Amino acid sequence: MSSTRQLANDPLSSSWAAGFRSTLRAYARTHLPEAMVPAHFVVLPELPKLPNGKVDRGSLPALTGDEGGADNAYVAPRTSVEAQLARIWQDLLGLSTVGVETSFFDLGGDSLTVLQMAAQVREVYDVRLDLRRMFEDPTVAQLARMVSSQADPAVTGAGNPRGVGTEEMRADAVLPADIVPDEDALPAATGPYRNVLLTGGTGYTGAFLLRELLDRSQADVWVLVRADGPEQAARRVMENLAEYDLVRDGDRERVIGVPGDTGRPYLGLSREDHHRVAAEVEMIIHNAAISSWIVPYAKIKPVNILGAQEVLRLACRSRIKPVHFISTTGVYPGHLGERRWEEEPLTESDGVVGGYRQSKWVADSLMTAARERGIPTQVYRPGAITGSQVTGACATETFINHLIKGCIQLGAYLDYDLLLDLVPVDYCAASVVHLALGGVHAEPVFNLPSSRPAGMNELFELIVDFGYPLRRLDYQDWYQELSAALERGEENEMRYYLPLFGADRPAEEVGFAGAKPEFAAEKLHEALAGSGIECRPVDRDLFHLYLQYFVSTGYLPAPSTALDQTRSQ
Repeated sequence: MSSTRQLANDPLSSSWAAGFRSTLRAYARTHLPEAMVPAHFVVLPELPKLPNGKVDRGSLPALTGDEGGADNAYVAPRTSVEAQLARIWQDLLGLSTVGVETSFFDLGGDSLTVLQMAAQVREVYDVRLDLRRMFEDPTVAQLARMVSSQADPAVTGAGNPRGVGTEEMRADAVLPADIVPDEDALPAATGPYRNVLLTGGTGYTGAFLLRELLDRSQADVWVLVRADGPEQAARRVMENLAEYDLVRDGDRERVIGVPGDTGRPYLGLSREDHHRVAAEVEMIIHNAAISSWIVPYAKIKPVNILGAQEVLRLACRSRIKPVHFISTTGVYPGHLGERRWEEEPLTESDGVVGGYRQSKWVADSLMTAARERGIPTQVYRPGAITGSQVTGACATETFINHLIKGCIQLGAYLDYDLLLDLVPVDYCAASVVHLALGGVHAEPVFNLPSSRPAGMNELFELIVDFGYPLRRLDYQDWYQELSAALERGEENEMRYYLPLFGADRPAEEVGFAGAKPEFAAEKLHEALAGSGIECRPVDRDLFHLYLQYFVSTGYLPAPSTALDQTRSQ
């Protein structure tokens, strides 16, 4: 027998595979909403290949349900309602048994099959499920309470499941005692900088921040990115620049790829690399973050909070390094009516909702605490980042852009009194880099709002003006049409955001209807005086530029195509 042949009952191999599946699942749950986390992982010694070298998908083994999916212990149905609902799940998911306390998504469900399940439940019980509440606790037991005539109001009225209490936020905002400048650390450089570290450089805002750093300085830009080595890291950064047509001659020579991970201790760097980066880098722009609104606080915390701590820890070693942190106006509490927010350190935490906003509130507060300990920090709070005000280049992976596409696919938009503060990405990047290259300012915080906020209804009217035949519906009617379309299996971008929408109203993360926040920017404008950096308002011309970009890239159909699709329905 070959010494390399694997034994079918090899306990060491089985243990390793189980551990590897657990690691993959933990990583996925850190970076994906629950509905998108794979329920099963199959570990193979190698992938089957076709003669051309591509993966032979037809030869991949079928899932058997034994691939380490659900972690919950099996709990049998306890009532007739639970038993019937469990049978619906078994038929839909192709399983022999379903525990009533096991997550629908751990059993192999996803954001599409949950809609099919909801349709079957409605047919049997004549109850339209509140899908937002279903996503909060996707178990047979919860579903039974929702369809029962004696529903438990304490369960069906659950609070925001993606956030935490203010006590936990404030506890996480306490800066660890070891984050303090080394006694023998060199003083902070004041510029011009020779070496700058950028995190989040493979994201949308990160691409424009890198472009501005390369254009406005002579510094080499070290970019922290998940990769197998420096060359792959640099290649990923350059590919991201190219995606938005931002590559210029000579860029590659000044981009230094740093393989690492903001979600790991010491930024995922080896001891040697950590010492080297700490010694060479003179200034840091910390932009990396998980920005999804539907990922819970606990899953965001390693990157958004602990990652901020690791950046500050790096800033204390060898040489004190100024840290310029990209926060968000989302750190301000939701507030009905008018409220003005000044450019100052955070104090209020009540009303900051959802994992993303709460994690940014904590990281923002950590920056203030670090400044008090002698680490030069600067916080920038932009509104919702939108496309370039020059080219229209725009990221698709944002809530507002998914909402736009979803409404176009549906042929209708929701009538919702929500004020949006949309900030062009190149204006934001130019402002941050201009100020960062000038050193840390006396004021610790700058708001970066738009030049003019726009109502959601106003933006959808511009979309109609562009040529998309959208109907305007009351929220409840829009939600019912969206749910029905998804239950029929129609493609719609909003399927990923169902946890944010209930039958009566959206979740708090979407925004408070009727809220009219004002973000002070006098300190920002004073600091930018004479720079020539100005924010273009998101008006008809600019918004149509964004829509033209989406059509040119294939993200949106041309308006005439959308009209033909609507007529055929």
